[in-house]
Amino acid sequence: MGYFKKLAAGAVSLSLALGTFGTFSAVRPAVNNTAVAASETAERYEYTLENVMISEIELNDYYPTLKVIPYRYGYYEAFDEYELYFNDVQYRVENSDKLLDKAVLKKTRGYLNLLKKGISVTMTVVLTEDCKDYINNDDPDFPLKRGHTYEIAEIVSLSSPYIQFFGDINADGVVDSFDTIIYRMELAGTNPNKLTKEQLGNADINLNGEVDEDDLESVTDFVLGRTKEFNKAGTLRSVDLCADINEPMAMGKRTDSEFAAAEMNLGVELLKKCFDPTDENKKNSLISPLSISAALAMTANGADGETFSEMEKVLGSGLTIDQLNDYMAYYFQTLPDGEREKLYVADSIWFRDAPTFKVYDEFLNKNVKYYGSQLYKCPFDDTTVNDVNSWVNENTRGMIPSLLQKHQLSPLTMMMLINTLYFECDWADPYEVAYDGIFTDYNGNEHNIKTMYSEEAHYYDLGDADAFDKPFAGGNYKFVGILPHDDGIVKYVNSLDAKKLAEGLSEYEDPETIELHVMIPKFKYSYNASLKKILPELGMEQAFDPTKADFSKINDLSVDGALPLYIDDVLHKTRIEVCEKGVKAAAVTAVMMACGAAMPEPKKKVYIELDRPFVYMILDQNNVPVFIGAASEIEEE
Repeated sequence: MGYFKKLAAGAVSLSLALGTFGTFSAVRPAVNNTAVAASETAERYEYTLENVMISEIELNDYYPTLKVIPYRYGYYEAFDEYELYFNDVQYRVENSDKLLDKAVLKKTRGYLNLLKKGISVTMTVVLTEDCKDYINNDDPDFPLKRGHTYEIAEIVSLSSPYIQFFGDINADGVVDSFDTIIYRMELAGTNPNKLTKEQLGNADINLNGEVDEDDLESVTDFVLGRTKEFNKAGTLRSVDLCADINEPMAMGKRTDSEFAAAEMNLGVELLKKCFDPTDENKKNSLISPLSISAALAMTANGADGETFSEMEKVLGSGLTIDQLNDYMAYYFQTLPDGEREKLYVADSIWFRDAPTFKVYDEFLNKNVKYYGSQLYKCPFDDTTVNDVNSWVNENTRGMIPSLLQKHQLSPLTMMMLINTLYFECDWADPYEVAYDGIFTDYNGNEHNIKTMYSEEAHYYDLGDADAFDKPFAGGNYKFVGILPHDDGIVKYVNSLDAKKLAEGLSEYEDPETIELHVMIPKFKYSYNASLKKILPELGMEQAFDPTKADFSKINDLSVDGALPLYIDDVLHKTRIEVCEKGVKAAAVTAVMMACGAAMPEPKKKVYIELDRPFVYMILDQNNVPVFIGAASEIEEE
């Protein structure tokens, strides 16, 4: 419920600190008592705009403007739009002599930088006195009037499911010592109050799904002034060896159906192992076959014998590792990087700086040639953990802030081969309205969600499921939604056949005979998995066996004290966010190497509403699966 009230200017706390996914550095202005006292006599008009969508925003140095649409009767109406502007914000920030005013205006500018077109927010604003006569007192929920433009003097507070205010565990708009106290109580199990979903989101700084010691350390460093923002990529301490390698990138081989088939087969087989709606950690899964394949193919470039053969069979599905290298080289060099369509891939190899561990130049050169891999020689202590996390955070644009925990690298860990992937695309035809809806989960429980409806052109009859695709801007990628028939999600996923699925998605029914109505829910979640047990089940056994693994093409075993390598684990983390504007998704895969003992006819109407457990994919124009996931429980964030 919105509200409108007149307050004294000194009534609102200004020690606001924000940590976000974006570029805005956290603001911690100091406010002295004299400045507050000097402003207490001024009147101000404060109003909360609850659950409004940002339909337009233009940021400039002097007159930032935005348009908002209120949420009424279960949806946003595009015509129900209101304009607000901020007068000379930047000028007043730079020229104000009053500490209080400067702090307020810097905070407002910081909030403005967080706003993006298409997101919904709740924000408390202060109107200038000139606007008070244009308040519609007949509507207590949203008293702004159409036909008027409102000048905003200050944004007091801002909240949104699309903006994370890291560190603010008590959700009071301030990151301070009180937050560190609640963190400690939460970790000790003595917090008398259960954290709300908003508080949990604020508290989980490293986005691993829980509040842990790393989160406490991050917020403590922030409060003490050691850091100025959360999840910022830092300067790497590890030695980058790329400058010493002059290997040119291979031109590679253009993507074709054979490469698409290999990636689809790997993705489908992994999905079968990673999805289980009865397991809390697997009920919503998301894997990136492309990321996993790249990290393991780099590793396979150092394998030999039966270890190499098994890896080639699992990854290639008939293709050789050399062919995979060629496909990957071309794919990674031809990725889009536009305003509405981008896919970024990065690879790196981290190896221990130790006299007994001499890595062959041929192995490093090959991975630089085909994968553009960065190379880091490092001590494999906690400084390396920080460097890896910083590298992952930077290359996933903050969607995956960390991969490793402190003290995770054992004395036997010698090498990490890491791939990151970041996908961000707008819909070719974005949604303007999101409606209230219900998602029925695997157990029959209902959850409130936001739904997005559209008519699409491409319907696929997969026999045991209905499917559709919705294109992204640029035409290179598409979202594919698959709704199994009444047999259920578990039976469908377990019976998936990659070849049959690819064939089914290769040809859609004649759009002239189909009137296709689809619903996609708004959702976001993170997923992480260890593939240590899964990959051997797919046939990659020897690589994980310390007594049988053969990675003799990675390091020189003739060096005194040298030990053979094996794969100790394969870590995989992903995150996806689906909204009216489009989709953002990120993935990281790390292969952890240790040493050891390795008038026509009437149209058929089809309705596909993803309001119960479903499978989905993001495919490129050749049907290479960038991501493949299954969701069995979704609720409004």
